[in-house]
Amino acid sequence: MIEQEFDVLWTKQFQFNPALFNEAARAELKDTLLYQRPLKPVKPGRCTFMPDQERAPLALPSTQRFRMYQEVNNLRILRNGLKEDPLTLKMRDDLINALEKSSKRTFPQIKTLLSLGGAIKFNLEDAKRAELKGNATSAVLGKKEHFGPAWFDFDETKQDAIVWQLMKEENETRLVRWLQNETGVDEKQAEAIVNASLPEGYGSLCVQALGRILPELRRDVVTYDQAVQKAGFDHHSNLSPSATGEILPELPYYGELLQRHVGFGSGNPQDSDEKRYGRIANPTVHIGLNQVRVVVNALIKRYGHPTEVIIEMARDLKQSKKQRDAEHEQQAKNQKRNASMRTDIAHVLQISEHQVSRADIEKMILWEELNPDPADRRCPYSGKQIGLSRLFSDEVEIEHILPFSQTLDDSLNNKTVALRPANRAKGNRTPWDAFGAENQPGFEYGEILARAQKMPAAKRYRFGEDGYQRWLKDDAGFLSRALNDTRHMSRVAHEYLRLICPVTRAIPGRMTAMLRANFGLNYALGLNGEKNRNDHRHHAVDACVIAVTDQGLLQRFAKASASTREKQLNRLVENMPLPWNGYREHVQRAIDVILVSHKPDHSHEGAMHNDTAYGLHGQGTVRTHKVVDGQRTLIEENLKVIEIANAKTEYRHGMLPDGTPKPYKGYKGDSNYCMEIVRDEKGKWKGEVISTFEAYQLVRKYGVSRLRHPTVSVSEKPLVMRLMINDAVRLEINGQVRTMRVAKLSGNGQIYMAGINEANVDARNRAKEDEFAYLSKMAGSMQSAKARRITVSPIGELRDPGFVG
Repeated sequence: MIEQEFDVLWTKQFQFNPALFNEAARAELKDTLLYQRPLKPVKPGRCTFMPDQERAPLALPSTQRFRMYQEVNNLRILRNGLKEDPLTLKMRDDLINALEKSSKRTFPQIKTLLSLGGAIKFNLEDAKRAELKGNATSAVLGKKEHFGPAWFDFDETKQDAIVWQLMKEENETRLVRWLQNETGVDEKQAEAIVNASLPEGYGSLCVQALGRILPELRRDVVTYDQAVQKAGFDHHSNLSPSATGEILPELPYYGELLQRHVGFGSGNPQDSDEKRYGRIANPTVHIGLNQVRVVVNALIKRYGHPTEVIIEMARDLKQSKKQRDAEHEQQAKNQKRNASMRTDIAHVLQISEHQVSRADIEKMILWEELNPDPADRRCPYSGKQIGLSRLFSDEVEIEHILPFSQTLDDSLNNKTVALRPANRAKGNRTPWDAFGAENQPGFEYGEILARAQKMPAAKRYRFGEDGYQRWLKDDAGFLSRALNDTRHMSRVAHEYLRLICPVTRAIPGRMTAMLRANFGLNYALGLNGEKNRNDHRHHAVDACVIAVTDQGLLQRFAKASASTREKQLNRLVENMPLPWNGYREHVQRAIDVILVSHKPDHSHEGAMHNDTAYGLHGQGTVRTHKVVDGQRTLIEENLKVIEIANAKTEYRHGMLPDGTPKPYKGYKGDSNYCMEIVRDEKGKWKGEVISTFEAYQLVRKYGVSRLRHPTVSVSEKPLVMRLMINDAVRLEINGQVRTMRVAKLSGNGQIYMAGINEANVDARNRAKEDEFAYLSKMAGSMQSAKARRITVSPIGELRDPGFVG
């Protein structure tokens, strides 16, 4: 559609100025407008067995063969009576030869190929999997328009060399010439080969490791672990640096020693650790492991090396057969759905199936959820129709219904597809906050709710006025799971912590919950016997449970959980005595003195303003259009906005023919960098708010040191303290010393605070039924309350300088 519009406009303009609108200019501009620039190449991760080497590309024929031999060698024939037989060497080689020349073979085709009759199945054959993948690279390059049968006449070394050249040579002319000289193809074939779609990404092993393991897999019908050992490598379980027995004095950056888990490292000793060694792609795991390092190293410095480390693992204990079957069936359905969508999307976009991205499939899933009727699938916010062809254009975006910054909920239930202008109008707000609490032209909240009714139940409630509160009540467990209970995080953390303590073991989270309830620790934070997730210290309560478990208890618990009868688990827990007399009292005393540490973020970088543009009338007066009682009305109001108003304004924005300045927009600053509390000439405290916009301006003009001077404010007055979000303060309220966290800073100088251990404070402050409320103070009342900024270290150590009036 965009291309057609471009051609029409260009043809019309060509009539008026043929010299300017020539063919060369047309081709250059059209290429800039319509064609995506090549993405920056993704750096490979590190080899599992040789971490100093990079992983080999998946497109490499040897990588394809490694996968094929690994799978086929693991293939087992299941006969009557549950007898399981491996393939013979001849059967294995026949199957490999067939897979070598095709992209896949279905299990019925494999049975025919191997002359297997009767009621037999393969161990890899199930509802989720109906085929074995072949050599995807050979399937592509062996096509008649590429190399044809000649591809299979090249030896394997030559095939690898050709693919390496296709991947590394960026100059198409040189590559075409190389293919003609080295392989004998003509120019037309060479150009087709250059544009062939080969598998993307990387395997888990480097070329050198493949060169040692692949011959062992070929030699006999051996499993992968056997081939690894025959090739002279250690078993996977012995690959961790902790297997050497060396105990490190403290945790290094995780990427340095867990290299098989990371990618994207530069290898340059001059770079920072993260850039040099690489990082885990999942940002939650990356941040979590860095925090583990900070906390553990602080504990070692304070208390010495631990004798034992226990981790609460996220994965559940053994599922019942019914649960496993249900999960298995759902996975099969999802896999079948995704395969069907991949085919449909490839047809719509006129690309090959393996070029269809995960984001494309996600768009398709979300589009289908808009409405059961394909002809009535519309943008949830604007109501404009989204057809299938429009779906995969830049006009349509995936967006979070409830802001990701508040929920960390990246599930499909919290996503939808919307037109780009509607997504910009919504911004980083809930649907109610964006379109219900205030009217925006072109967005009727009632109609938005009507469209949401057509969506799945787990999604539609999020569009309501109480959507965020309901999420906190029903789904907010996602937040703790996302940050603390990811399975990958648990596994890697277990390996990481063994570097400083070999005796590191894990217990399942389900066991922790049951023991906590049995020990009566749900009352420790005062929530009527339920776990209190509104208090950050509930993690410490869990730690008190984890600390008193032993390996014998874990084994008994795991054995009981394998049964489908929940009563066995309950009985096992109910019969457990308290670890010692007075255990509950000891836990309560420990919990009562905990001060939660909040990670500070004193960066000035952030959103400088909200998304709404205002017409400027000068002197702080702005205008905007709002829908009032169904009528679009011009509203004028006084509002502090960011605008440029000086003698150079006409040069910046230009003038209209009548000599008046061109109209331009102002934006409302919507975030504050800090509150500077200063002392005036009478010794009284005054508050001066520095907005994020002002902070950017100051850093740009004077450098960051001006923004963070320890004793002088931006206004050059004596600085008492500088407060930012998540900073900790102590003050006296009604004769009691209270430790608080700065939760919000208002532009009028108001400081909103919450108890340092309180969790979910923003939503609880909004909820009418919740008793929680912020404590708010101005600078003057902070002085009366003897306030001072304090710090709480990552391991909870308090540093209180005391009040200085």
